[in-house]
Amino acid sequence: MLAIPILLITVCVGLCRWAAGRYEAMLQQGSRETAPTAHNGAEIAQLFLADEDINDVEVVQHGGTVTNYFDPKRRRLFLQKEVATGTTMAAWAVALHEAAHATQTGEALGDLKWRQTVIKLCRYGPIFAALGTAMVTFFMKIPARFSLMGLLAVCVIFLLLNLGTLAVEFNANARLRRFLEKHLAKRPAALERLPGYLNRMATRELGDLISSPRYFFFSALPGSGTARPVTRERPEETE
Repeated sequence: MLAIPILLITVCVGLCRWAAGRYEAMLQQGSRETAPTAHNGAEIAQLFLADEDINDVEVVQHGGTVTNYFDPKRRRLFLQKEVATGTTMAAWAVALHEAAHATQTGEALGDLKWRQTVIKLCRYGPIFAALGTAMVTFFMKIPARFSLMGLLAVCVIFLLLNLGTLAVEFNANARLRRFLEKHLAKRPAALERLPGYLNRMATRELGDLISSPRYFFFSALPGSGTARPVTRERPEETE
């Protein structure tokens, strides 16, 4: 009876660790590789947006726990300092991928908002589900094995929703293709490598499920900070 739950836990944790490790490897490898032009992350994002005739998106430097994301409601692109001012392939991959979400309008905007809702469920849902399970088990005297199976089912549903909305991330990368082919026409080596970094960005949030405690304690609890900046901090200009 325990074989199936154990198998599901193994698969879920393994997939999440794979995605998280893939993203971390991208950051480590990409941070050692200089970007093909002198633009930093904020600048290349703005250059892409201008190329797409998008002039209503503000790039904001942000140091919160939850950062490097596009807010479609306020039309702001939040980038941590290392990305906004960085001139590495990693900074480009993060900034460009998130900037590409700004081009997802119309029907694609609805898909983006649902994707972001799913990401929030994966980040904060498991901890709330675990707390609820503990309370139900204690007060209603439900056997712990049934409560744990219920918690596992919830986590599996979150992960399946995450997988089911990944197309939104790959669609964002596809929207960068024309710009990159034009901007890096004389730099074929960079044009060949950058899509690999962008693909790792696309699967970044698959690892959020196992990072739920970190998101909960550092951004969800009262007094633990805020996922959004209270005051805006402009990206530093390069000299």
